[in-house]
Amino acid sequence: MNATTGKPAGLRIADYPVRIPMQVRWSDVDMYGHVNNAVYYQWFDSAINGWLLDEVGAVPREADVIGVVGESACSYESEVGYGEEISIGLAVGAIGTSSVTYVLAAFAGSEARRAALGHWVHVYVERDGSVAPIPSEIAVALKSAQVDIAPLTFRKLSR
Repeated sequence: MNATTGKPAGLRIADYPVRIPMQVRWSDVDMYGHVNNAVYYQWFDSAINGWLLDEVGAVPREADVIGVVGESACSYESEVGYGEEISIGLAVGAIGTSSVTYVLAAFAGSEARRAALGHWVHVYVERDGSVAPIPSEIAVALKSAQVDIAPLTFRKLSR
């Protein structure tokens, strides 16, 4: 952990057991010429749900128990522009009875420079909104991607 920023230090793409390639589309770029911050959240959401679909066939619109976002955060480190190749690194940092914390990162270019760090918490609920245990087939997949990476923390900025 970097004492100044509070961010995990030295996380490289090799530290993530799941890596999902993406391409920066023209529509991802804002008027300043770099990827808009909201796009990182779309990438993270797509990476998690695409991975769960590939691993266990989890289709949220068809499931009785679904993972809803209870918390998300992103810390931006370097600009990413149109046409760059992106890899989303995905790891599971913590698994509870009814929630999971993903540790994510966006890496850009052939040198895999870290562009952003994020975390994402899914809380599993029944369709009526009551909290439910993580479905067993999803729990197995989560354990396969679990690593010892601390969730992203933020320091408070004062003016």
